[in-house]
Amino acid sequence: MSATFSLLVGGAAFAILGLGRLVRSQVLRHLAGAVAFLGLSALAQWLVLTANVGGRWELWSDVAVLLALGYLLAKLALLVVFDWLLAQRMHVVVPRLARDVVALLLYVLVVATVLRYGLEMNVGGLLAGTAVVTVVVGFALQETLGALLAGLALAWEQRFEAGAWVEVDGIVGEVEELGWRSLVLRTRLGERVLIPNSQVARARTHLYGEGEQTVAVPVRLGVAYGASPYAVKEVLQRVAADVPLVLADPAPQILVREFAESAVAYECRLWTHEPWLAADLTDAFLTRAHAALARAGMEIPFPQRSVHLVAERLAEDPVRMSRDALAGCTLFAGLPDDAVALLANTARWQVFAPGEAVVREGEASRALYVVARGEAIVLHAGQEVARVGGGEVFGEMAFLSGAPRAATVRAAGALAVVEVDSRALAALLAERRELAEELANRMASRQEELAAREAMAGAAAAPKGLASFLLERLLRLVGG
Repeated sequence: MSATFSLLVGGAAFAILGLGRLVRSQVLRHLAGAVAFLGLSALAQWLVLTANVGGRWELWSDVAVLLALGYLLAKLALLVVFDWLLAQRMHVVVPRLARDVVALLLYVLVVATVLRYGLEMNVGGLLAGTAVVTVVVGFALQETLGALLAGLALAWEQRFEAGAWVEVDGIVGEVEELGWRSLVLRTRLGERVLIPNSQVARARTHLYGEGEQTVAVPVRLGVAYGASPYAVKEVLQRVAADVPLVLADPAPQILVREFAESAVAYECRLWTHEPWLAADLTDAFLTRAHAALARAGMEIPFPQRSVHLVAERLAEDPVRMSRDALAGCTLFAGLPDDAVALLANTARWQVFAPGEAVVREGEASRALYVVARGEAIVLHAGQEVARVGGGEVFGEMAFLSGAPRAATVRAAGALAVVEVDSRALAALLAERRELAEELANRMASRQEELAAREAMAGAAAAPKGLASFLLERLLRLVGG
């Protein structure tokens, strides 16, 4: 190669590098290292030829240019085969590990070819003469080679695709990359964990995929022996149906696991498409189960191993708290103390966890509820239509008509309500007409609000004279 040609090759190489920076081409970015190597080798050869040093310097400069050219051609061939032919034309994505191994073999072939024809070296004899070195290096790289071979096997099986969720030795994470030495996972905490391929090949691994399969998350809890397992299962089934991550099909399984020392142990198998969110699912289920079991009067016991002498604490009185809540309610304001006490004695004090449903749309229930603490969200057809705060009432329409619930009411946060007994309230309304009128006006206002929302969506407007109609219906109801 002449000095002028070497200079032209070197200049062209650096011009291509500059062009790649301007146009931001992906192909030129991948080939930048090889092009820079060729440009430096060509310029070095030009310097050798210009200085006219001759001898071994000229030979080694030729070898450097040949190596750089072979390296560039090899990288270009890899791009054409893997990125254009397989990925774009045939839509076959080759794992990075397989690409790296093929590239390594191709680079070794380029080096061997240049040494054989450029320096006329006997490559086979060179390898045979370094057998002892090969054995020593093999022992030193035993673990690395084991990881490489394990990685090849894992890549061949194609079970660790990027984006899939797996659990390896108790570590749950999303597969980011399967390299030649290790598997890279990103956990739910945002950590990037590197696990050697050899360890992955030996470990017991759970393959969750990308959410296309259903997996059961087992959640365990204990309930006191005084509660019937049948009743406990009913409560826990309702709780499981209210957790967003839990699937309805397959249905959750509530199983008695054992009769433990201080409780009946239950295992709740909750099916989900996102098992990597097991911590969130368990938290939502246990939080709501705690509130639901407490409302049902079912104790969650815990063993006591020592005697603690503590000051006696006054227990919460649900009747007193119900009476205070009713007295502060706008609907029952001004009632005599005996009337409020009558309602409080027959009412039920209930506490709900955030997001838990108090009543559901379509349920058959005539109870009326007073919000004592917190805030409730009223949902109709899955859309929020109102919010009910402390001292306000909901459920009055079901109480009046006896029809199924027209809306779902969920706790916005920690929520405490008073469930007013329908029979006691009907008896009170029969005695106090002004309270019946107030309740009728409230129900008319609520219905007009719902009708206005439906009208905005194309529904019919609310009928006129709704308050009078509801009052008539209410008086007929309480009058028997």
